[in-house]
Order: sequence, then C-alpha cells, then structure tokens
Amino acid sequence: MPDLPMPPDQYVTRPEFLAIREDVKQIEKDMAIANVRQATAQTDLDGIKAGLNDIKGELKTMRGWRQFLLTGGIGVGWGVFQGICHYFGFGSAP
Repeated sequence: MPDLPMPPDQYVTRPEFLAIREDVKQIEKDMAIANVRQATAQTDLDGIKAGLNDIKGELKTMRGWRQFLLTGGIGVGWGVFQGICHYFGFGSAP
C-alpha cells in the first residue's frame, strides 16, 4: 500500500463523519489511495515524457547515413522484439 499522509484507517477522523455509514468510510479510504496512486502515475508519466523529449531532441541533431542506420536499426529491433513477445503471449497485444 502506498504511503499516505495518514494511515487509511485514520483517514476519516472529523466528528461529522462519525454518522456516516461504514461503507462510505471505506469508499473515502479507497479514494484517498486512488488519488495517491494517480499522482504517482502522473509523476512517472511526466518523467517518461521528459525522457522521450530528450531522445527526440538528440535524434533531431543526428545527420548522415550512420545515424540513419542507427535509428532505423533501433526501430527494426524493437519491432522484432514486439513480434517475439506477441508470439510467446507476453504483453497486452491481442
């Protein structure tokens, strides 16, 4: 379970929530956990986007046949890897 500002069993502690049913309290706890996970995923996605932008910038500066073959080889190699994973049933491709 991800770290939360408070443990999930203490998340709803205000007196006005004492009258709320137990299932609503569970939903509140689940939402707190979902919000933390969503924030973590967004941070990961931002890091991936920054990395891709760095790679894209580097590829734009490449010129000549050597760089053309290098980038083409990366694309072909990735396609072969995806084909092997698909053949053996790894990944999410149908």
